[in-house]
Amino acid sequence: MPDVFYILALLSLAALSAVLFHLYRSQHSGLVTALHLISNLRQGEHSRRINTLAGGAAGELAGAANDLATELEQRAARAQQDKDHLVSLLALLDHTNEIAIATDNMDCVRLVNPAAARVLDRPVEQLLGRHVDHVLVHPELMALYRQAFSASRPVASQIALATAGRTLYCQATAATIYNGPHYRGTLVLMRDITEVARTLQIKTDFVANASHELRTPLASIRAAVETIKESGPEDEETTRRCIEIINNHALRLQMMVQDLLDLSRTEDPRAVVRKDRLDLQSVCDMVSGMYSTQAGDKHIQLRIDLAPDARAMRGDERLLILTLKNLVDNALKFTTNGTVTIRSYVRSGQWPVASNQNGTPANPTTHDPQPTDHEPRTTAHDAPSVIVEVADTGCGIPLEDQQRVFERFYTVNRSRGGADRGTGLGLAIVKHAVAAMGGTVELHSELNKGTQIRCIFPPQQTAVEEEIPA
Repeated sequence: MPDVFYILALLSLAALSAVLFHLYRSQHSGLVTALHLISNLRQGEHSRRINTLAGGAAGELAGAANDLATELEQRAARAQQDKDHLVSLLALLDHTNEIAIATDNMDCVRLVNPAAARVLDRPVEQLLGRHVDHVLVHPELMALYRQAFSASRPVASQIALATAGRTLYCQATAATIYNGPHYRGTLVLMRDITEVARTLQIKTDFVANASHELRTPLASIRAAVETIKESGPEDEETTRRCIEIINNHALRLQMMVQDLLDLSRTEDPRAVVRKDRLDLQSVCDMVSGMYSTQAGDKHIQLRIDLAPDARAMRGDERLLILTLKNLVDNALKFTTNGTVTIRSYVRSGQWPVASNQNGTPANPTTHDPQPTDHEPRTTAHDAPSVIVEVADTGCGIPLEDQQRVFERFYTVNRSRGGADRGTGLGLAIVKHAVAAMGGTVELHSELNKGTQIRCIFPPQQTAVEEEIPA
């Protein structure tokens, strides 16, 4: 009997040992697996999970490790999404014309895009990490930056920034950035509205100039009418003189209205510009015929000189006639003796005429309709261009006026009166008409020696390959 009891005890002890060994192995395996999972999490591997069927501490640890892996995986996904958004934002800032500057909680610059670097006239590398006082050196911009601290919402203002060679008008916005109650920095965004401001100024100047130009002849007409009413019908000399004044100023008003209509048509982007093959001889003969009487009355020779290889071009006949009419009319007004010549010829070389670094035309005075930027332009064209030129032997244009004669209502000789003075719109019409046909305008003038105004048309508008018989 004791032997049986002893055997049963041994069997029970062996079974208990087996159970304890199994539990030990299960707990040990669970702990090792959990440790492996945690090690993978430290290495950035968040997708693995482990079995949580084990009981005790190993099961609890496995469950906690799985929960940690899920949370880290979600955070990693959000972080990657934020990183993708940040990369897209930085790429957008690098390629936009919007000016962006961001500082940290110590007011040091941490983000600046190339557009801002161009405006501040320093490389991006020299701006990053610097205190904002050394970066935003424009007083108005710095004042806006400081104003953002005391504001509960973004602050905005229009600012004029003096940059290299020009003034830049910007719509600037500054906003402070907070993470809860903690200040993280300030973001400054600026949008270039220089072109908008320039357009508004042109509109304002146009209205002011037009009002002035209309008021003067109307006042003269009204004064002449009042004089006629007061003098009575018996004063024929006064009546005749007043009627002549009324006629001259009425003619001037008619010319101004016609010029305004022509200018409006040439500036209209919706207008259809034709690319017909034009016979320059026919066009020049037509314009010459319009002004032959006026030239004869002033004893001025009106000549046409067309080169054999420049007797045709492609363009809009209406715009070309409008251009030549205004140029010939101007030439006859400011020439008292000598000649006015309409000529054409072919000029080889690059197209269009290069401009200076600051975007202003290089001498000779050039009015290029194409947009200018801050880099010198180059061209792939080296084909001949057709030049249509009107030259006179008149009084010439002073150097200080040559850059402004293409402005609306700008007149050089303001002492002239009546219709002979001109409306000041002729060369503005020429500039826009030539631009509509893809060309540029050059002006050469010497005081008391004469003026040449050249309309240069691009190579694709030449028609020399289809010669027109003389």
